[in-house]
Amino acid sequence: MKRLVYSIISTVVLLFLGLYNYYSHPWIDVAACMEHPDLYDGSIVQQFHEPRIGELFEDGFMLQQKHGPSIRLYTDTTGLVRGKSVGIKARFHKQGYLEGIDVKMAGTRQYKIWLSVIPVIVLAVLFIRNFRFNFKHFYIEKKPHA
Repeated sequence: MKRLVYSIISTVVLLFLGLYNYYSHPWIDVAACMEHPDLYDGSIVQQFHEPRIGELFEDGFMLQQKHGPSIRLYTDTTGLVRGKSVGIKARFHKQGYLEGIDVKMAGTRQYKIWLSVIPVIVLAVLFIRNFRFNFKHFYIEKKPHA
């Protein structure tokens, strides 16, 4: 009975958090701005999901998104490298461009991704060394030496 109550409470809390996120949506992304430019004119946009630096210009660059169209971003380009990931905080203009407020290179992003995979590999190796699948009874059992 206690597990059922905890399951119901957890489900209700998760549902509440999902609804809160759906209705408040604190993050405005570039895709939403491009869909409704008049609604988001002058809004602050934060984009950190794998945008890359496209073609560099003297006064900015083209922001290439994984999901969505490229958009022009006007900002200082010193130290920026074409093809690298970047995190941005910018102001959207309904004419279809961004004005950069804070642009940061995400130089260590790839290393962080690989670093987060290492614990998963270690756990998988430990699991395989200590457990085996019993096909006769169709369940996972502990190895005798473990």
